[in-house]
Amino acid sequence: MERFKYVISVKQGLHAKNAIELSRAASGYESRITLQVGDRAPVDCKNVLALMSLGARQGDSLVITVQGPDEEAAIGYLVGFLKMIL
Repeated sequence: MERFKYVISVKQGLHAKNAIELSRAASGYESRITLQVGDRAPVDCKNVLALMSLGARQGDSLVITVQGPDEEAAIGYLVGFLKMIL
């Protein structure tokens, strides 16, 4: 299992466009990928509506967790991706 913690820096937070992009990126991996905001329950990172339901805003702390056969490749890519869009 791989984990990465990140604080959202963009003013708009996790909005529709970057939720779609994140979901598409996560869907390219076989591993189970979840995203958690603060103390809320983690959601499936491959589900756009679940990501949108988090209501993640600037300054919120995210934890992305990846577990599965391609977890190292997935976390490596998704860490860079999160830094780029959030």
